[in-house]
Amino acid sequence: MGDILAEIYEKLNTCGRCGFCHGACKTYKKDGAEFFVARGRVQLIKALADGKIEADHDYENVINSCLLCGECAIACPSGVKTHELVLAARRDYKLKKGIRPFLKSLILSSMTKPGRLKFGFNFFDGFGKNALRRLDGMQFFRGIDVYTMPSSSNPFVAQVPEVVSVSAPKKRVAFFVGCFMNYAFVSTAHSVVKVLTKAGCEVTIPREQPCCGLPQYVYGDFEAARGQAKKIIAEFGKYDTIVTACGSCASMLKKEMLELFHDDPSYLPTVKAFAAKVFEFSELVSTLGVEEKLHSDSPQIVTYHDPCHLVRYLTVTEQPRKLLKSVPRLQYSEMFEANRCCGAAGLVMVFYQELSTKITADKAGNIINSGAETIATSCPACMLKINSGLKLKGSKIPVKHVADVLAEALRD
Repeated sequence: MGDILAEIYEKLNTCGRCGFCHGACKTYKKDGAEFFVARGRVQLIKALADGKIEADHDYENVINSCLLCGECAIACPSGVKTHELVLAARRDYKLKKGIRPFLKSLILSSMTKPGRLKFGFNFFDGFGKNALRRLDGMQFFRGIDVYTMPSSSNPFVAQVPEVVSVSAPKKRVAFFVGCFMNYAFVSTAHSVVKVLTKAGCEVTIPREQPCCGLPQYVYGDFEAARGQAKKIIAEFGKYDTIVTACGSCASMLKKEMLELFHDDPSYLPTVKAFAAKVFEFSELVSTLGVEEKLHSDSPQIVTYHDPCHLVRYLTVTEQPRKLLKSVPRLQYSEMFEANRCCGAAGLVMVFYQELSTKITADKAGNIINSGAETIATSCPACMLKINSGLKLKGSKIPVKHVADVLAEALRD
């Protein structure tokens, strides 16, 4: 038994095999195989720890197809946090076999290298997207609507000054943009700055914007994730308030980063001090009194999707709803299963696209049934996947970030 599996072995034994997780697990509902539910995954990891099976391709699929949404942990009467056990299993697998396939390894390593990351987005924005448009049947490449996927060869940080000043600032904040928002959802990043400045904040956008490290962390590459964390703290640690508008980035900077360094007593206090200064966009803006500056020229029905990292990892749920409900003439409609995973789950939507697309179809159906004219959320990956799911159902409901909704409601 490896050291990592030995550390979690007792937790593997706490699963009572009751099956309550069956009703919570989206992958099980779509696949129907026992190994694709929390109970099955736990038993398979335990079998590997006991030396009864090998870490083969089937085992890799079981641990890597988990959405890490955390829904099973809520349903489990024994309190088993299967997503944490899966993370440990992925780390163990990475040490034994590396990260496979090669494309996944390339994507993860590229995200830690700014030059390579920029080249990748530039390639997609130019030749890549155009090539796919010329091929019949390629609009929904791996379940993602590439025709409407935003991309920019000119990243957000290159479009704005390093400091966006306001007169008599109430607060000075540093904006951690995140890879996807910096290179794809650029307009949303502009919305974030607009809302913050209208709320009286001076916004600093540091030129160096490392990947948050979550992609590397969730696939077991703790060494790379720690490297990213130290880069971020070196760049952003000097600021008193750090804000990010990506739910996944927020979770990494506030929560997972602490786990990365839990066994490093010399550096952990630095990480704790940094994490305490990080706020998710709606978490911060809901305290700034921006509601009094909002207006709307026409009535609109909006609903909200909870990103998994916000609702279950950080328990940020009321703040985005409060902000949406504060927009005059905007009617809020809570959709069915608003807090259930949309199927994005990082690279799951790329490497398990059939499973992911089925889960997204459920989310798209719930959005349509809510009667909403706009769907808002707080995660770029969720925005991309939900937009694709709606388009596959023939729906034209726009998908917006909470920051976009607020920015549209602010008088210039």
